[in-house]
Amino acid sequence: MEELTAWLDANRIAYRPIDDEVVEIEDFGKVFLADLSGVSSIFKGDEGNIRFNLMENPDVLMEEDIYYVAFAFGKNWYYFDLREEFRFNLLKYVGKRQPTRLNIPYVNLGVHTGYELLNGSGELADWVRKAKYLGHTAIGICDYNTMGATLNLQKECSAAGLKHVFGYSFRLRHGDETVEMKLYCQTPNGLRNLLRIQKAVMVDSEEHTLTLRQLTDHAGGNVLVFGKRSGDWLRRNPDVVRKLKTAIGKEEGCSGKLYFQIDLTEYKAERIDMEVLKSVACYFENFADPFTFSFEIEPILICDNYYLDGDDARNKIVLNKIATGAAHEQSDEQYFKDIDEHFSVIESLFDSEKWDVKALFEQMCRNTVEIAEGADAGYETDRNFMPRYDMTAEEKTKYGDRHSMFLSLLEEGFQRLVPKGEEAVYRKRLEHEIYILESTDNVDYMLVQYDTVNWARSNGILVGCGRGSAGGCLALYLMGITLIDPIKYDLLFERFLLPERAGLYPAQATLLAGELQSDEYVEFELENGKTIHFDRDAQLLVVRDEEEMIVYADELKDGDDVVFDHKDYLWTINYINHVPSDRDRQ
Repeated sequence: MEELTAWLDANRIAYRPIDDEVVEIEDFGKVFLADLSGVSSIFKGDEGNIRFNLMENPDVLMEEDIYYVAFAFGKNWYYFDLREEFRFNLLKYVGKRQPTRLNIPYVNLGVHTGYELLNGSGELADWVRKAKYLGHTAIGICDYNTMGATLNLQKECSAAGLKHVFGYSFRLRHGDETVEMKLYCQTPNGLRNLLRIQKAVMVDSEEHTLTLRQLTDHAGGNVLVFGKRSGDWLRRNPDVVRKLKTAIGKEEGCSGKLYFQIDLTEYKAERIDMEVLKSVACYFENFADPFTFSFEIEPILICDNYYLDGDDARNKIVLNKIATGAAHEQSDEQYFKDIDEHFSVIESLFDSEKWDVKALFEQMCRNTVEIAEGADAGYETDRNFMPRYDMTAEEKTKYGDRHSMFLSLLEEGFQRLVPKGEEAVYRKRLEHEIYILESTDNVDYMLVQYDTVNWARSNGILVGCGRGSAGGCLALYLMGITLIDPIKYDLLFERFLLPERAGLYPAQATLLAGELQSDEYVEFELENGKTIHFDRDAQLLVVRDEEEMIVYADELKDGDDVVFDHKDYLWTINYINHVPSDRDRQ
């Protein structure tokens, strides 16, 4: 038990001992200590199933409201839930944390995720879970030269009830010098601008840097943080600072503040110690007044975090080894700290006779909260953004509309490519694929791919026979997009598109298939609060007085239970709140 309680104390998890075998973790539950001494293996086989070696009768524990079993494995402690199938769960970030000495609001804006290849680490879900465990209301990422993690961060934060902040780290090229900076989205336009900046850095620049003109053109809707090594550069480039302040403040609702990153967590890595410290010293000498506590450029506490905990520093060493071939010295301080840990670093390195260190620290933290509270940028995730296929005049004459074109192309391919005598097998598979493609609103996607491949072939551009999971799609084969018959080679369509795996099937259907054909429509409010529009002649399957029937939309009555399927749900997802005008139909 001493080893378990030492682990809980080290991770600041609030608990109370019950007896020699059980502790109760606050806001989590009772945990039973599994004694693995004397057993040769943690697991044993049971008719093909893997079971925990000591749990012959877990009901005995559950009768006492003990649902968790803890055990040591390697250097960590894990637990499993007796109510679920066995799996490893790290005994961290569970329950309630022991209170910190300081109670200062703070948001971690310095997370470098695993999307920053061979540099950042950790699962997004774990970063979000630790932020919530520490009592944070938001979390921000700042991956270098990539925004790949932003969408999944938004999803994880939404599930956890936290606010997300999109950040981006990059280098500005000015003359013969480069300087590190960070941008954090504040508005939807800021997100669009940040995506443009990422393109400018990673696509348009051979050295992956940004010009001053590119930054000032696309700075709107964001806040700018100068990197921790930029102190002397700022001192030598006051004209650039003025231009950037103007660019940042030009969008309504943005403060126009500029920030300087305070990050002293690398000081244990002596190879960069002096560079960071000299930069911070230069910043305070030139942009701060300790007597009036005013700053030309605001200080902000953003510690670049590359791993979740101090004992994960080895992960960064391994990544360095893979990336460069050398296991560089690595600070074990670049982890997700609590507020007390942050303050201990700041307090030890600032002159208390010159500065009110606690007040300075509070201001640095308050600036992180200000950025997080102002962050109002995110992705729309409730609809498909695939563009509608733009039919040519010839295609309109031949097929009529896009959906008819899609079905006609499939039928043409079916007649041309399906082996004689096997039509029934191919037809059954095709009908299934059509249903899924329609249900997931992928008809336009298929037509765009068809058009792209046809254009390439007609212009002498080599097109492959198909790759990856696309080879399992019969529809792609019949449309000539791939050259692989998936039935001949027994390939699975579900590897190409499985709605459940893609999260395309919602828990509750809310939409209707078919686009509005006239300005005369019926407005319909669903139980989830969403309002949709049906063409008055749309036919709906409803349950009325315990009887199923088909009725037109303008015949709906109070109490009708409209029956939807997944095809209904997603077929018109792009157009649910839009009543077409005469202009739209032209």
